[in-house]
Parts: sequence; C-alpha cells; structure tokens
Amino acid sequence: MQNAADYTRRPREHLARLGLTLATQDEIVQGRDIASRTVGPAVATVETLQAVQDRTRCSAFAYRGVDGGLAGVLCIIPLTRAAAPSLAAGVLDGVAPPLEMAARPHERVIAVYGWGMAGTTWRGRAVVMAAALAIHREIYDTVPLYGRAATPGGERTLLRRMGAQPVPGPGGLVVCPTWPVQRKVA
Repeated sequence: MQNAADYTRRPREHLARLGLTLATQDEIVQGRDIASRTVGPAVATVETLQAVQDRTRCSAFAYRGVDGGLAGVLCIIPLTRAAAPSLAAGVLDGVAPPLEMAARPHERVIAVYGWGMAGTTWRGRAVVMAAALAIHREIYDTVPLYGRAATPGGERTLLRRMGAQPVPGPGGLVVCPTWPVQRKVA
C-alpha cells in the first residue's frame, strides 16, 4: 500500500520533472476535449474530472508544448479500499467512478486507476507515456495499476510495455502487478 502521507506530493513532484503540472480547471476542460477527440465520446465529464481532482488533489496533469498550448494530458485515480470489490469483479466504472473510491489526501491508496492519457503532438504523447510508466514503476510502484485500453496505442502501452493482464469479469479491466513483483518475475 502507498504511504498515505506522501501520495499527493510524490506524483506532483515527480511528474513536474517530466514537465507535467497539476491541471487547472481550464486545462481539465481542454484535456477532456482532447480525450473525446482522440478516444471518443465515452469519457468522463468535465464535472467528474474536476470532482476527482478536487477530492484527490493529484488526479489530472497537463503538459504544455513549446508553443504554450496544451500538448498532453494524463489522468489517474488513486483508489481506496472502497474500490476493491469493483476492481476484483473487473467492473470499475471509468466514465463515472464513484467519488468515494477516490483517495483524499492522507487516505491509504490500495491501487491506481489509469484513467486516461492523450496527446496532441508527438512530444506530448511521449511525455504522457513516460509519465504513465513513472506512475507504475516509480511513483505508485508498490500498488497495482488498473486501466482499460481505449485505443490501439493504449492497448500496446498497457499490455506490452507495462505487462498488464486481463482482470476476470465483463468490464475489460486490466491490471499491472506492482513494479517490484513484476521485476522479480521478469
């Protein structure tokens, strides 16, 4: 389980080294627009994204390109024990996740849900990809990472680069074991 005292600080500091910042409300609106264009309309609403950001204080991150425009977005949900039954059944709702499953600062994080990532430029996509790997391998390396592939690129990332395996159940959920366990197997 992730240390509750530092779960909001670590992602912000680590992702800042990659050039990502905690997304503002305007960036959440723009990022949701990018996601709906690249992934499709079945993405969380701006209101849901903002509610999770407000609750966790470390859910949505933005990357600005050299021109200052939004070039990449990454959203995660640090999850509490309340998410365990949905994760085990493979049915966590990624479009409208129950807010009580999202960890508040200083609550224990048992898993992370890779909510989404998108980029409008090659560099933006590369940065959010590096951020996704850092979340799994460095920031939240002691808890499993769950997600769903919404695009062929997302599928390649989850299954090939991150070693995800399908979770039994009807929801298309996959899980990446904790990084220390995954490294031992490899």
